[in-house]
Amino acid sequence: MSSQPSACDRRMVNFCPGVQSNHFINYTPDDEITLGYRQKRVQDLKEEVRRKLKTAAGKPSQQLTFVDAVQRLGVAYHFEEEVEKELGDIYDNYHDSDDLYFVSLRFRLLRQQGYNVSCDVFKRFKDENGSFKNCLINNDVEGLLGLYEAAHLRVQGEDILDEALDFTTTHLKVLVKHLNYPLAEKVSRALYHPVRRCLERLEARFNISIYQDEASECKALLELAKLDFNLLQSLYKKELSHITRDRAIERWDNNSIDRLPGYMKPCYQALLDAYKEIEEKENEERPYCVHFAKEAMKSAVRAYHNEAKWFHGECIPSVEEYLSVALVTSDVTLFTIISFVGMGRMATKEIFDWVLNDPKIMKATSTIMRLMDDMASHKFEQERGHAASSVECYMKQHGVSGQHAYQELNKQVEDGWKDVNQGCLRSIAIPMHLLSHILNSTMNDHIT
Repeated sequence: MSSQPSACDRRMVNFCPGVQSNHFINYTPDDEITLGYRQKRVQDLKEEVRRKLKTAAGKPSQQLTFVDAVQRLGVAYHFEEEVEKELGDIYDNYHDSDDLYFVSLRFRLLRQQGYNVSCDVFKRFKDENGSFKNCLINNDVEGLLGLYEAAHLRVQGEDILDEALDFTTTHLKVLVKHLNYPLAEKVSRALYHPVRRCLERLEARFNISIYQDEASECKALLELAKLDFNLLQSLYKKELSHITRDRAIERWDNNSIDRLPGYMKPCYQALLDAYKEIEEKENEERPYCVHFAKEAMKSAVRAYHNEAKWFHGECIPSVEEYLSVALVTSDVTLFTIISFVGMGRMATKEIFDWVLNDPKIMKATSTIMRLMDDMASHKFEQERGHAASSVECYMKQHGVSGQHAYQELNKQVEDGWKDVNQGCLRSIAIPMHLLSHILNSTMNDHIT
């Protein structure tokens, strides 16, 4: 009797054809002369921007504004040492200010950099009744927007930032209807894509347009951002072209492959190939990488098996039981470990142990990704007969409507973001470069 399931046993999805078609396969890169000129121009512009950064030293408002522009335009990775030095100076030399915009900008940039600055700096913007001052509503929209962005860096227990987020969100939604471009565009964008929850690279295109239309103080920075954006786009297309063309298949454990259904064999072979490549590259310096990568994959497969049993048994577990499995199938731990494999000696054995021990930032990231995916795909997946998600589990366990379940799950997402923010502060001995990979995973899911 065949072990392969019949077609009617498998759930099928009628996805639309990919919009890219053969775009990446047929991609033709720039010629060497053009590429060489652009790369040389990038180097010249980088030196101009470095000089601008040095010129701003000792002038906090200029430092903050310029660093913010460098980050928003997607070129901060060229100036990591300079940005760290500038923000370190600002952290060490704090001066009181009544300017809400710059207080908020300082707070956000320092928190993003991992500095554990106090949220008490915002108390001066409250009135004698403990509420944020009404004069901020109409007289300082830029300040309101800055406070809104800063509030997204909150951690557990920072009530003033919880209040700030409610206050600014409420009023910015009203004010945006009466603002002019480009401020209206910036507020509208921020309400849906706050800086903390966006990938720098994906937001760069929007910010380039805004920076261009504003009275930009640094033409070199704008030109660098445009050129860098285009060069990276070409690089991504080149890499995708290679990936599309080259799908090598080798073996990891060939003894098991014949026992799998036919539709699973290509996937399994591709998996064997990927892990064999890791072994070949990392065996000498970091042989432990492969062990951790395999363990993470085994854990994910076990969790997928549990979800399959729930589906075939028509079981709707409690939210707690569901999350104990679904946080694993979010694949945050798996892909974090795989990404750390490519980070070189920075990702030590202790770092891999830390990831597998499920620290708070990992659990929070998994929670955010799982719950947001569940809420986004809930209706579609139920129409095609998918297993129960957190939405169904919550509705059944608490006897509430879908809308109420969404509200409660969104609260858990917000709590998760607080834990992610806490985990990115410099109180733990994990390099910021590694933490940024976890943060980027959270951002990626937030915007998709």
